[in-house]
Amino acid sequence: MAEQNVITSMLDDLSLEQPIQTALCIGQNLAQYNVHHSIQWSYFNVSEFLNLPFTQRYDLGFVLFDTDETLAVSDQHKTQLLVKLRDLLAKRIVVVCKLSDEQLLRSLGFTQLIDKTSHENDFALWQFNILTYKHVPDWFNSKFWANPENWDKFRW
Repeated sequence: MAEQNVITSMLDDLSLEQPIQTALCIGQNLAQYNVHHSIQWSYFNVSEFLNLPFTQRYDLGFVLFDTDETLAVSDQHKTQLLVKLRDLLAKRIVVVCKLSDEQLLRSLGFTQLIDKTSHENDFALWQFNILTYKHVPDWFNSKFWANPENWDKFRW
């Protein structure tokens, strides 16, 4: 199965950046394919996930919006799902979806992993990583903050 090899390869690359012990999957149960034995997978369908209370934070959230189950999900439910996953339940998120979901994912702060012009298929791969989400600006350091030792030396 070619897509299993792609997923396994991508998980290997992500594991090199940050270790992955726990993962959450929505849309298709990846645990049944024995993808990455070292990862403890939890599978939820969309309705189960939206009603899921916050009990733990996962290292990875993997969402497949291109399966038969998730193709019928409304944009409002997709937004609720991704926001809950991004804000509460996952440190990193990977989303496989149709090209038509580009505006939704971009508006939620996701970055595109595969350029849509590099292939002929109707799918896109997106990610959200809280560690690389926002570049820390240069002015955000102690050099530019008010230093009490300079209060009598300079007039503000």
